[in-house]
Amino acid sequence: DAFVSAALRQSHRCASALHGEVSLVIPVKLRDLQQKDKTAVMSMLRDPEVMRFLGPGRALTEDEANSWFESALTNPTRFAIAEADKDEFIGFCGIKQIDGVFDFGYFIRSEFWGNGIAAKACELAVERLSTEFDLDTVQVFIADDNVASKRVAQKLGWQATHSGSKDGEYGGYYRITM
Repeated sequence: DAFVSAALRQSHRCASALHGEVSLVIPVKLRDLQQKDKTAVMSMLRDPEVMRFLGPGRALTEDEANSWFESALTNPTRFAIAEADKDEFIGFCGIKQIDGVFDFGYFIRSEFWGNGIAAKACELAVERLSTEFDLDTVQVFIADDNVASKRVAQKLGWQATHSGSKDGEYGGYYRITM
């Protein structure tokens, strides 16, 4: 039937995208966070899908998101990911020190998911950070349920080193490779 055929074609396209056969649709760059990014950042931090595997595991309140943004603006840690041509804010990527441990992570506005942005941003960030950090000492934790981030790690060739838990989530710790 036509519906099943269309679903199978879509499934094949998704599978192809997972294996790196689809080129990056939206070119990206890394830059510093800017005041003009506030509306997009606030929206992202208040999106329960984006925040599912981050921080408290829930969308932030408006006050929490505002405090988070002001802190990130005055004390930057991770890079802002932006659309290369229009400079539109897309997300964050990089290293942040959490409880004395260098933690690599990223998060992207949900409307940009599925475009290869996370993998490209991670490549750019790792390239820049490799001169400042011993990447063997940097922690990358991916929750078991975070299938999209596991695909990003696989696409980048990052290897799971061991299982564990972080902030109540079970998952794997990965080694960054270039």
